[in-house]
Amino acid sequence: MRRVILLLAVSASLALSLTSSSSAGRPEYEPAYFAGGTVTINAIEVPQNPGVLAQAAADFYQVVYPPNTALWPGPPQCNPCDHDRNGIDLLDFHDHLLDSIPSKPGGGEYSPLWHVFAVLPASFTPAGQVAYAARLPMTSEAAVEAAVTAGVAQVIDTHFYFLCAVVNGNAER
Repeated sequence: MRRVILLLAVSASLALSLTSSSSAGRPEYEPAYFAGGTVTINAIEVPQNPGVLAQAAADFYQVVYPPNTALWPGPPQCNPCDHDRNGIDLLDFHDHLLDSIPSKPGGGEYSPLWHVFAVLPASFTPAGQVAYAARLPMTSEAAVEAAVTAGVAQVIDTHFYFLCAVVNGNAER
């Protein structure tokens, strides 16, 4: 039961975090990992219709850092990002990870429409957090898949979609 409540809270918070940052007049720019490197993105809210949106969406992973900050290899990209303006909580410490981008070799299934998945420790026990943190930062989709296969991470479908543009790193100036 605790796991179901956690999953519902994660989904709701992630949806709020992205819509709150993108519904403001000026877009916010944030770093994201792609294939081991870093790019700059911005997010734009879209009406949520998963039945339609899921057909055109690339994968966007929000890799949440474990609660024990002593295990972190360094600060996450969002450290913290209180997008949903509900106060600082576990989900506000995360990295962004894209599975594809345009004009890159191996860009794959790039689409400007993104499907958000949360990546969390498979277990929040001390040992589970240690195993998960040892894989941070996860800078590629292959790293997320390896962590899941090893049983140290879980991927949760948030059922949330948004438009994401990969922009020049100077775009926010």
